[in-house]
Amino acid sequence: MPIFSQNNPLLGTWKLISITAIFPDGKVDSEAFGSNPIGYITYTIEGKMMVLFSKSDRAPLSGNSASPLTAAIHSVPIEERAEAFSTFNSYAGSYTIDDNKVIHHVEIASIPNRVGKALTRTFTLNQNRVTLKTPPSKSDNIPKIFELTWERVESA
Repeated sequence: MPIFSQNNPLLGTWKLISITAIFPDGKVDSEAFGSNPIGYITYTIEGKMMVLFSKSDRAPLSGNSASPLTAAIHSVPIEERAEAFSTFNSYAGSYTIDDNKVIHHVEIASIPNRVGKALTRTFTLNQNRVTLKTPPSKSDNIPKIFELTWERVESA
């Protein structure tokens, strides 16, 4: 397991500021995941990372929804469960850094198809903020680049 040095610029926890989509024609959607997405990403010195984010305007579930690990979750209408799933994203695993690229090696994910994948992000640091940029990917059948901007969480 890699041990990163203290001068790793990504070490720590970062709070999500924005998610922007960039289209091939240069058009920008500054609300690609809603107007105020919320989330965190953490990089540890042991080489582990985790990220989770969601839309901020998620409706609460009806029915008995205390835990997805119990049969009671099935009392919630399937449409509500689908909406909850589609407005939340998370994954975790190890990471490596190569110049200005960070590669997330996914070990667990809310989208099972990501497990075992390596997700490359280009990063740009600007004081207490970092922007992670995805390679172009098809979203709604249109290739888009996503930029996620994060702000460092200072220790208390």
